[in-house]
Amino acid sequence: PHKQPERSMAINPTMNRNAADPSPPPSNDANNVNSSNTKAPPTKRAPRIIRRKKKGTSTAADANALPAHIQNNTQLHHIISTTLPKDYEFEIPKTIWRIEKANATAIALQLPEGLTMYASTIGDILIKFAYRFQPPSHQDGDIKPKEIKSLSILGDVTYGACCIDDLSARALGCDLMVHYGHSCLVPLTCTVIPCLYVFVEIRVDNQHLFDCVRMTFFEEEKERQKGNLGEEKDGISESDPTRIIEALVMGTVQFRSAVIETAQMLNNAASESISSPPDHVHFEAIVPQAKPLSPGEVLGCTAPSGLARLDFQEALAKTRRRQARKNQDASAIISDETTTDDRITRERVMIFVADGRFHLEAAMISNPSLRALRYDPYSKTLTEERYGIVEMKKIRREAILSVRQVLGITAPSRRVDNVSDDIANSVLQQQSSQLLSSESQSPSASSPPITIGIILGTLGRQGNPAILSRIRSLLHSRGIRSVIVLLSEIFPKKLEMMSNSSPGSGGGVSAWVQIACPRLSIDWGHYFCIPVLSPFELYVALGEVVDSSLWVASEDKEDGLEEKDDNQDDGYPMDFYSNSGGPWANYYDSNKGRKVMSYGN
Repeated sequence: PHKQPERSMAINPTMNRNAADPSPPPSNDANNVNSSNTKAPPTKRAPRIIRRKKKGTSTAADANALPAHIQNNTQLHHIISTTLPKDYEFEIPKTIWRIEKANATAIALQLPEGLTMYASTIGDILIKFAYRFQPPSHQDGDIKPKEIKSLSILGDVTYGACCIDDLSARALGCDLMVHYGHSCLVPLTCTVIPCLYVFVEIRVDNQHLFDCVRMTFFEEEKERQKGNLGEEKDGISESDPTRIIEALVMGTVQFRSAVIETAQMLNNAASESISSPPDHVHFEAIVPQAKPLSPGEVLGCTAPSGLARLDFQEALAKTRRRQARKNQDASAIISDETTTDDRITRERVMIFVADGRFHLEAAMISNPSLRALRYDPYSKTLTEERYGIVEMKKIRREAILSVRQVLGITAPSRRVDNVSDDIANSVLQQQSSQLLSSESQSPSASSPPITIGIILGTLGRQGNPAILSRIRSLLHSRGIRSVIVLLSEIFPKKLEMMSNSSPGSGGGVSAWVQIACPRLSIDWGHYFCIPVLSPFELYVALGEVVDSSLWVASEDKEDGLEEKDDNQDDGYPMDFYSNSGGPWANYYDSNKGRKVMSYGN
């Protein structure tokens, strides 16, 4: 129903006093003396605004509530429980209600590879129950009930929510699209037809996850105590120091409920040890967030950053206050004071819930100094994961240096000693000798013009036209020629046919920048015949980014944790869909609108 405008009423503050209290208001005179001759001017207070909702107006929760003919349909719930896995929440009743509210008759379903096996079953249920049990009053006067006339299952590969293919759905004549398995990355205001995101939350054995984490650290503490004493030891004694595990619980969107509940279980864990008292291992847990993603949600290209330097106690206090307000329990609020006992040691660990490494790797790339444990809900195993962050940075640094050399951007040798100027200088610091020796090889004015290829991903909504506009304008401002190529998937063989592996010889593309998925450059960039940069890396190559710490890494170490320095906690930015990303990210400024913009070039 149409929402009525809210009424507002201005209340005089002096009329809001207690009528039973005849005493005048306190004087404004600081000395409380009779000041009839010098009366202070009355202070003006802003009127309070009291907003009352009109009776009969519905709230958002009421508008989204399922009607009785869907919520109480026992036949529908029976078919759902017998044909679909019970631990997967496909939100079938909500989808049916969305179809009926939109009066949609042509539906498109898009599912990732792991859920495609359920597509036909979901489609059959939607066709059978949509509109069939709708009361006559909801038929808008139609004599014949509506029905779904066509249901299309999109079979193209779907890597993430960025692959939502509303354009293909519209080409098929669909008037509603349902995307399963991912969060709402592409705003609904940017899609060409109405869309519904279904996360497909998966129920997890949270108690088993909790026990695995506790037992892992309990056993580690026992082994540590044995190693310190150099002899066998039965249990942990009273004199042993207390070890506090600062857990950062994250996961994929399918397991977001498990992430929240596990963090609460760790915070509420009893002090008794599982195996032998007393317990000298305690847990404090928070759920980080990279907005606008859900709390704890991590994408392959977007993850919370700076977790090693995070004020954990402040974040934990906010979490406890939020939980206390939710439970309406003021006594549950714990003091924000931090214990400074010398006998307490703290260790910060990422605990990740996912059935694969891809999303976890984003968190490890963004926070390379933190230990990472991954819990697989299917195999019910807890494993420690590692990532070669130093080797990855070395490979990407070489790609950036190659592009700089192709463009004739030489190292400012007089500034190489100042690492804090920008990323480009810090990149050049470790290989300045190579660049200085190659200055004579810079393209001359008579050399053929250099062409940079810009790839706009067309797999769903992977490519953002607004980022394309920014990059093209940036290259144009530097006098660099560019060519735009549209590709649904990027393969080495396909780019090799358009590339020029011998810069300066004329013809072909000398380097690529792809606006599709940053992980393609990070994970597979070294398989291409010429450099394939992400948008962020192009900004680094052109010296537009100022942050040297992202690229400081020891090339002699295989493990980034072996050497401690001030920049060790900084990782490669995973912010492609984060509010904190730069001009290379999707939620930066006008990039949100996903429209081609003109920047005056």
